[in-house]
Amino acid sequence: MRQQTEIRGVCLITMYIQYIIVLLLSACYVEAQPGRCDQRPPQATVMEPSENRGIYCLDISTGNETSYRPDQTYVLKIYTTLPNRPFRWFMITAEDPNVDNNVFEFSHKNIDVGTLKTLDQDKSRYSERCSSSVENADNSDKSFVEVHWVSPRQSTKNQTVRIRAMVAENNEVWYTGEHLTVVLHKNTDKALDSPPFPASPVCNLCSEARYEVIFYGKWSRVAHPRHYPTKPDDNGYSHMVGCSHTFDYSLWKQGINASDGLKMLAETADSTYMEREIISQMGERTGTRTLIRGKRRHHPYMSEPSHSLFRVDRFHHLFSIAVGMRPSPDWFLGTSQFELCTDDGWLEEEKIPLFPWDAGTMDGISYESQPTVSTPRDNVERVEVGSFNEASPFYQINLNDLQPFALLTVRRLDVFPLVGAECSEDAAAKEEEEAAAAAAAEAAEKEEEEEEGEQEEPLLGEVRQNLEVIGRCPVGEWADWSPCVLDDGNCGIGFRTRTRRRIDGNNYNGDYDYQDNMQAQPTGSNCEDQDTKSVEYQNCFVDCY
Repeated sequence: MRQQTEIRGVCLITMYIQYIIVLLLSACYVEAQPGRCDQRPPQATVMEPSENRGIYCLDISTGNETSYRPDQTYVLKIYTTLPNRPFRWFMITAEDPNVDNNVFEFSHKNIDVGTLKTLDQDKSRYSERCSSSVENADNSDKSFVEVHWVSPRQSTKNQTVRIRAMVAENNEVWYTGEHLTVVLHKNTDKALDSPPFPASPVCNLCSEARYEVIFYGKWSRVAHPRHYPTKPDDNGYSHMVGCSHTFDYSLWKQGINASDGLKMLAETADSTYMEREIISQMGERTGTRTLIRGKRRHHPYMSEPSHSLFRVDRFHHLFSIAVGMRPSPDWFLGTSQFELCTDDGWLEEEKIPLFPWDAGTMDGISYESQPTVSTPRDNVERVEVGSFNEASPFYQINLNDLQPFALLTVRRLDVFPLVGAECSEDAAAKEEEEAAAAAAAEAAEKEEEEEEGEQEEPLLGEVRQNLEVIGRCPVGEWADWSPCVLDDGNCGIGFRTRTRRRIDGNNYNGDYDYQDNMQAQPTGSNCEDQDTKSVEYQNCFVDCY
């Protein structure tokens, strides 16, 4: 008898364990179920949904009902159009429309359809029945409910996302389908701060160009009031640091780790390391050509422009810059791989807004939050615009609604044709056409001047002719580089120069105007274009021991 009781007890325990295992397996199956989500309410006694007829609607705040921008936060809203027709239960699912093609084998595991976030935990919760779904948390009557949807990341392919909703009045009446479904396609338009042209590995222009880049700070309490730093006197931008460079060189780039130089610039506003990185990569046809360096600006002068000059050629036809923001965990402003070589010649002028980037080296949610080291180091990405953290300055703010933190202007100053360069036929022909057009314009201008000069005194005409002859000065070989002239202190960034003589043996005797960006420009010469023919500068660096 006792033995039978023990056997019966063991059997009951075994059955209980098996029952628990079945429940766990069922739960796992439900949570990770493949295929299309069955949104039918668990309480429903009717298998098919009723006809909606526009009583209940799903709305999404994209500004465009058919597209979304990556890494943005949108508000999904289910609402009734009739106050006397509330709903009790609901469900919202973000899914790939391809789930309809193979309901049983389709898996959401490797598909980025964004993320749904609950706003009111008393009304909504994350669903355990389906992936990427939110459902009701209570049985109360509701006239509307709102849920956040964070769109797929920038790196994701051009993913189409379907947002599908269900609402139920009771266990006999529930709705889905029309008016409760939205299909969104990825907006492939360029971001507001993107360069106007994509970076190209080849530039066939038979000339070089000189540019000016200007950084205008726009970060202020008026434009960016949320969690603006409590001590604005400590606010500031670092030096504007960058370079002209080849297609293969990267100063910084979204989706890859920040260099040590960018890390120091973003965390401490120290530009020395980044400048050293740029100078170490200077090459005739590789790496970098010109170091870009503009003044740093602190409160209350943050709106004053910071500018620099730089040169580009058919090898170094892109430029990149970075400007650190203080205070911040590791945020910076800038542009990466800005293409200046176009099918129509060197870009003349362009203006773009700038928004904060996260260097990925420190974790911090706000300007003044206590940062911690990111381990391992994250990739460079946009600062978390549309954040769900209320301590963030970008809480529920999309990029399109965010005011720029700076404006960047790049302007072409001069173009210098290359003599004897090996360029493509199309590029050479285009350069010849431009040169011919410039010569025609110059001839027309000269003819006009001659017509006006007929009224001048003969002596004045003779003086003008002599000046034109003097203005064409043949030059010889370059002399050796001068010692490195430091910008400040006993080590760090500086510049050096070299000169070449005129054929008649006379040294160039113009005056120099040393700009803040360390570019030497002659101001008192009789020869044309002396800054390229008689004087040349180069950035240099003296190690700090």
